[in-house]
Amino acid sequence: MSLIKADFVIKNANIRTMDRKNPTASALAVHGDRIIGVGKFEDFSPVIGPDTEILDLAGKTVLPGLNDNHSHPMICAGSLTKVDLTGTRSIGEFFERLRARAAETDEGEWVEGYGYDEGLFAEGREPNLEEMDAAIPGHPLIVSRACLHVALANSRAMAAGGYGPDTPDPAGGEIVRVDGKLTGRLCEKAFANLQEKVPAPSVERLAKSMKRMSEMFNACGVTSTTEMGMLSEFDDEFVFWDNVLKNGYLSVRIAAYYLDNAYRKLGGAGIPIPFGNDLLRFQGRKIILDGGGGSGTARMSQPNLHDGKYGILYHTQEALDEIVWEAHSRGLQIASHGIGDVAITMILDAYKKAQQRMPRPDARHRLEHCSFCFPELVDRVAAEGVLPLMHPGFLYYFGDTHIRNYGEERVAQEFPFRSLLDKGLVVANGSDSPVTIIDPRPILYASITRKAFTGTSCGDKERISAEEAVYSYTAAGAYFTFDENMKGTLAPGKLADIIVTDIDPTAVDDEPERLLEMKFEKTILGGKTVYEG
Repeated sequence: MSLIKADFVIKNANIRTMDRKNPTASALAVHGDRIIGVGKFEDFSPVIGPDTEILDLAGKTVLPGLNDNHSHPMICAGSLTKVDLTGTRSIGEFFERLRARAAETDEGEWVEGYGYDEGLFAEGREPNLEEMDAAIPGHPLIVSRACLHVALANSRAMAAGGYGPDTPDPAGGEIVRVDGKLTGRLCEKAFANLQEKVPAPSVERLAKSMKRMSEMFNACGVTSTTEMGMLSEFDDEFVFWDNVLKNGYLSVRIAAYYLDNAYRKLGGAGIPIPFGNDLLRFQGRKIILDGGGGSGTARMSQPNLHDGKYGILYHTQEALDEIVWEAHSRGLQIASHGIGDVAITMILDAYKKAQQRMPRPDARHRLEHCSFCFPELVDRVAAEGVLPLMHPGFLYYFGDTHIRNYGEERVAQEFPFRSLLDKGLVVANGSDSPVTIIDPRPILYASITRKAFTGTSCGDKERISAEEAVYSYTAAGAYFTFDENMKGTLAPGKLADIIVTDIDPTAVDDEPERLLEMKFEKTILGGKTVYEG
């Protein structure tokens, strides 16, 4: 044991290290930003000095800081300036919140909202164009669905985007019409193109919002996450991150993955990837291939039950192969969004072709969402060494909508956590916030129970244990970003990213509902307390 003196020592704790070689302990010592000892308190006397703080936790649980390994912090920060429509239960409530914002917004300026799910509405449908025009007549209105793959817009917003009844659908998107008339619904690229017309908030305002977002992550025990899609809609994103870092607004570690715009900028400039530090690292390439399950735009081999459509693809197989190859041949890690079984198949095909052309044994290419990964695809994911990132939280928040769209049989096979673990794979977990909220507790609960918040079962076969769920939110996440030697477990030499909870979330298999009320009492990032409840 080192002779340096600890800044603080935790004792009388139920320490769950997530290190399978040393799974439990009762004491832990920290110096600077690193853990210097994990074991028994009586063994730490050589590192306890006059200034060492002793934290007696009286049996509370200590875990590695949680790793939400697929989220969108910048979009989350931006959403703090928009109308929050999550949890709205009727079209009336939907418009009530929007009207309140419109009343305090200058005439002609945009009103933006996010987070609605029409599956929760008493009317069982989305608002139509006529209702939106009547409710918000003096402003262009754009409201993103919870899935971030679909938006609703009123006529003023549609006109600002140049969308009319005869406007062709953009590649990878749909301007939804009924009997040739606009409905106000925009899918995928049609939504993204209109979003580009909305004035972005200032860099300074957005950077300050990131400080609040960091605090929200920390309050949920999250010390690491990803930025899964840089430069999706904000041209000054690099200036934004510089502002965030200079002002000390960031208190959650971020590994960022580039979407097309950012990747072209960096590739054209010859900037090597990855680069950065322990707090913010620019990690790899992000590719979006299809839509979402809640919106019914996932690219499936069989049609959805809601409108009989097969979903949307952003790329042909040939184009995807070329995009994957270009990044793979540069040595980058690739994270590909694949929800429908057709999209997952195409991603696996593209990865396989790239590996055949230039084998990279430890590429760790990722399959984001990995939703409708049916049994034959599970076998392929395992055989080809692809890393599957799961979102069982979707089942908690949107399980009823998914069943409406795809039926019980397909949803029972969605997010095949158990099957993938049984193949010996490392499987990570994430919120996809702001698609779902940052709070990991419902996500861990859904990983164990596969139940929606309404109580609806989404199939029992793919349930996992409580310990496996916590592992997916800690050590597995570190592995997904090549950080397993730096964080994800509590061990000497690793970053002192630590949380304290009132219950042991690895031991709730018989009472998983306890997870939903678990309290995060302290969050430590690099040895410094960033949240205390």
